[in-house]
Amino acid sequence: MIQKLAVREVACVIRKRFGMALRGVTVNGVHKPCNSQCNPVQCWKWDVSPIIHHTKPVTYAVLVLNTPITQSQMFFTQLWNNAKLRITVDGGIKKWESFINNCPEEIQNDIKLPDLVTGDFDSVSQDDLEKYRKKGCKVAHTPDQNHTDFTKALMELFTHCRETNTDVDHVIAIAQSSRRIDQIFGNVQTLFLAKENQLLSPTTKLYLISDDAVSWLLSPGDHVIVVPEESKKHKRAWCSLVPVGEPCVVTSTGLKWNLDSQILAFGKLVSSSNTFTESDTVTVKCSHPLLWSMKVPSLQSS
Repeated sequence: MIQKLAVREVACVIRKRFGMALRGVTVNGVHKPCNSQCNPVQCWKWDVSPIIHHTKPVTYAVLVLNTPITQSQMFFTQLWNNAKLRITVDGGIKKWESFINNCPEEIQNDIKLPDLVTGDFDSVSQDDLEKYRKKGCKVAHTPDQNHTDFTKALMELFTHCRETNTDVDHVIAIAQSSRRIDQIFGNVQTLFLAKENQLLSPTTKLYLISDDAVSWLLSPGDHVIVVPEESKKHKRAWCSLVPVGEPCVVTSTGLKWNLDSQILAFGKLVSSSNTFTESDTVTVKCSHPLLWSMKVPSLQSS
């Protein structure tokens, strides 16, 4: 989850961590200018615990892509039922159905139906689509082959929110990462497109959940990432900072192997298999987009 920070708090964090004096900042994508001329600095605080552990109410949409749901029954059903909008993407409707059919009867009886079933439907039959139409689900066919079903689903989500005057602060996509590598990169491409092409509201944040990991894109600027206690203490804890598309100058704190104005780039250095210190937060300053990922054990544990 992204929580709004007061400008003073963000400026303090950045001064302490990066030795920067600020005259204006942009907090979670919203610029807070000072009275004098300044260059805005993008600043974000990230905390996924309210989404994963339901520690406080958050407004989000959840998407199930055409991939097996490997998360625990408890986690997924709570994530799904508590969402403001529930979407399956192409064959994701069959993956969702298969997952629910393997749950205990009380969960099956309590599970909410998808609000939207979308995709080019090359992985789902017309009979299945008609079944969900009759149950009251909206079915949106997106045949355009210039974009992935994931990208088109975000477009449909944006349209649906605009038409129904619905706001969501977060979008969580269930997207398995251990199958085809081209589809993995396709999902990362969608993270970029969501920002570059404004597929979502500028204040809506997009996450990928795969197995027991959470990933999201860090835009150029300064980030404070709250590390879940379970992630920090796990014996196989890991996190990664991966440059995608172009080299990225990175400075960090709170990692076992920190970076100090170092260039991350394929063919040079990639911060994979990193891990945490005892610090409750990780700070990252990056010059270009960076893919952050970390293990969250409870995604797959009961």
